[in-house]
Amino acid sequence: MGHPTTSGFTALIAAPLTRPRRIVLAVAATLAGCSLSACSDIGGSQTDTATPDATVSASQDTRSAGDAQDTQDDSAGDTFTVALDKTATWNNGVKTHLSGFGRGTSGEYASPSGKAYLAFSVTVQNGSKSAIDLSMISLSCPDGADQIFDTDAGFAGTPDTHLLPGKSQTWKAACAFPKTARSVQIEITPTDTSGSGWYRTAIFTGQVQ
Repeated sequence: MGHPTTSGFTALIAAPLTRPRRIVLAVAATLAGCSLSACSDIGGSQTDTATPDATVSASQDTRSAGDAQDTQDDSAGDTFTVALDKTATWNNGVKTHLSGFGRGTSGEYASPSGKAYLAFSVTVQNGSKSAIDLSMISLSCPDGADQIFDTDAGFAGTPDTHLLPGKSQTWKAACAFPKTARSVQIEITPTDTSGSGWYRTAIFTGQVQ
C-alpha cells in the first residue's frame, strides 16, 4: 500500500486488551502525501487458509468473487482484495489471515459497552527478513465501526511487541457489528519501518452467518 496507517472458525473470538484504542486506517492522508510509485513497493496476494466453522462461517462475497483471486498481482494498486476465508500474502513474505468468526455483545465494562459485535482471530506470519512491529498494524472495522475493547472478553487490540522473521502470532479482535448484518469488510495494513516502502492494504471481504 502507498501509506503508513494508524486496529478454528469457532463460536467466539476474543483478543487481549493492552491499551484501549481504536485503530483506523489513515488512507486519505497518506495518499495525499505520496504517490503509489514513490512509496508502495510491498504488494500482496491471497492463498487458501482455514476451514469454516459450523457455528459462524465466513465465505467469499459474491460481489468480490472476480476480484479475489487465489494469486493476485497488485503491483499497480494501493489495496488488494482477499476473501474472508483466504490468506493475504505480501510480496516480502508476510502473511495474514482471519479465522474463528463469532458474534456476541460487549459487556458493561467494555469500550464501547452493550454493542453487538463480530469477533475474529488475526494471525500474522512474518516471512520477511525484518521484524514487524505488531502494535503498528492497522485494523479497520466494517463500515468504519468501533473496534471493541473488553478485558473480560479478552479483546485487546494488536500485541505490543515485535514479530521476528520466521515467527507467527495470533490475537483476538472484535468490531461493532449489527446482529442482522451479514456482509463484512475488514481492512488490515502492516507497517514497514525498514524504509523499503509501505504495505498495501489487504481488504478481507465476504459474508458471515
